[in-house]
Parts: sequence; C-alpha cells; structure tokens
Amino acid sequence: MNGISFVKKLITCVLAGWIIGETVNRMGVTYFRTWVSLRIFAAIPLLAVVAAVAYCLIWHARKTNSQPTLAFWQGLIRYGVAFDLAEFGWAKICHLQLVMPMSKLDLPYSSFSASDLFWYFFSYSYALGCIIATVQITGAMLLLFHKTRLVGVFILLPVLANILLMDIFYQIGFGVVVHASIMTAGILYFLVIEFNQLKEFFFAATNRLPELHFSRYVKWIIRLSIIYIPLLLITMHGSVDKYPGLTGKYEVKKLTINEQLLERSNCTDSILTEVYFDIKKGCVFQFNTPLKRWTGTYSKDSDHLKIRWFSPADKPVFNGTMSSANRSGKIMLTGRLGKDSMEVIVEKVNN
Repeated sequence: MNGISFVKKLITCVLAGWIIGETVNRMGVTYFRTWVSLRIFAAIPLLAVVAAVAYCLIWHARKTNSQPTLAFWQGLIRYGVAFDLAEFGWAKICHLQLVMPMSKLDLPYSSFSASDLFWYFFSYSYALGCIIATVQITGAMLLLFHKTRLVGVFILLPVLANILLMDIFYQIGFGVVVHASIMTAGILYFLVIEFNQLKEFFFAATNRLPELHFSRYVKWIIRLSIIYIPLLLITMHGSVDKYPGLTGKYEVKKLTINEQLLERSNCTDSILTEVYFDIKKGCVFQFNTPLKRWTGTYSKDSDHLKIRWFSPADKPVFNGTMSSANRSGKIMLTGRLGKDSMEVIVEKVNN
C-alpha cells in the first residue's frame, strides 16, 4: 500500500473542513439567520478547519496510511462542493437567485454599480439562469459518483472559474469571492491528484486522427493565422471612435432657435437639454428626458457638421458648423435644423 504524505493529509483535511464549514455557513446565513445569530455561523468555517487540522495531526501521529480515511475526507470535499453548487442551481430555478429589485429597474444605467450591472444582466433571462442551474446540478451529481468524478470536475471547473472571475471583476463582495475561491480549490484538488492520469490522456495518448501532409512551417503559419489575420482585419477597420476628443456627453448651456433664446422653465419643457457625440459617429439630441430623444449619425469635415436622424426618421437634418465657443472648452453648433436656424452652446460633462 502506497504511503500518504503528511502534506497530502493536511491539504485534504484542511480543504474538506473549509469547504464543509463554508457550505454550512452559507446555508445558515441564507435560511436560518432569523433564529440563529450570524456570529455563530461566521465561526463555523474556522472551527471546522481547526477540527480538521487536529484530526490530521492525530491521523499522522498514529502513522497509519488508511485509504478509507483518505476517501472519507475526499468525499467530504466532493459532497461540500456538490451540495453548494446544487443549492445555487435550485435557487436559480426557484427565483431565489439572479433576480433584480423592481425599484432599480427604472434607474439610469449610469447609476448602476458593478454588482448591479451583474445582477441586471443575469436577471434578464430566466431561461439562461435555468440552463446555468442545470449545468451546476448535473455537474454536482456527477462529482458524487466515483466513475464520473472527473467528468463532474471538467463540467464544474469552467462554471466555478467563470463565477470566481465575475465575482472579482463585478465587485460582488469579498466574502463571495472567498467562498467561490474555496469551492474552486476543491475542484482543482481532484485535478491535481489525477495529474498523471490526465497527462497520460491528453499528451501521451496515441493520436488516431489523420494528419495533413504539410510541412511543419506551413502548419505553423496556418495555426498562427488565427492571431495575425484577425489583428490585420481589425487594423484595417480602424477605431470605432473616430473623434475621441469630441466623444462624450454635453449639457446645453444656451439654445437659440430662429434668433430667439429658449430657456427651460420647468422639467416638462421639451427643449434640447443634452447632446451626445458617441462612438461609430453616433449622435443623440435629448429633450429634457431620456424618453424624448433623436438618435442619428453625424459626419464631420473640418468644422462642417451634418447630422441625420434614424429614430425618429422624419426629423429634419442638422446642417451647420462646429466651433469653439470660448476658452472654457465649450462648443458652439451653428446651422439649420430643417427650415429653422439654430445656435447651441454645449459644455462637456465628466461622468
């Protein structure tokens, strides 16, 4: 019987204790916080790790290499990860996760935090949530069976990696990142202990696919083409932001139509209040509210500016010039909007 090193015992016990502790902690906080103090749940992961370390030291001191004992602790890792992910899956199906408060749905997009954007995106499609849930539950079940354990690992690893990266970059919360990291570590554990078997399968196994009879250099040129051809096409296409200095949101400071100064007297007036010069030569005139907008594209040649509208399509074309209003950086648009003369002074807003 092969010996079990102390390092392997320690890593297995600590990981099992941590995963079980974190799973119990999350279940308690989610479902039993009404009856039990959160401080008690917060202490469970630490107590579980301490107990696991203590058992590991006793196990090693007895100088036994019991495979059933190792299997038990590895089983705890599998069950903890599987239970956690399965619960997440069922929570998605039962509308307990990936939901967005209705009170936030009417807020401006720019007011959303990174985590709000995350929840809004995934709450949009219940079907997508169910697909993710099905993958999680299926992978969790496969992880619990000895013969399908690695299949479950390969299903759950990209799921957990994706969750972990989104938790980090969408700033879901430090505790959430720690939880996802622990579960990911549990999955990676089984990849590491099966490293030799996986190395044999992926790199040493006989290739039964037919080979192309090209020279090695031609093959490398073809392989590298997925790098240099897309980059060449993108370079030829150019940037979507043709005028980066102009791109931005502008607030209307002064508006004159047919030599008559217009001022907003209240929040219901339908006069021009914001102008957006966007990527892909997009342009938007906003009249006091996002519900009243003209959306179109502009063309610019030196100081000449022309704006055509496609929503609504029946709005008159703006044809005029763009110049600097003064040294403060304000911009003046002068020209004709259909049959009306128009002069607008706008100032860039730093969002």
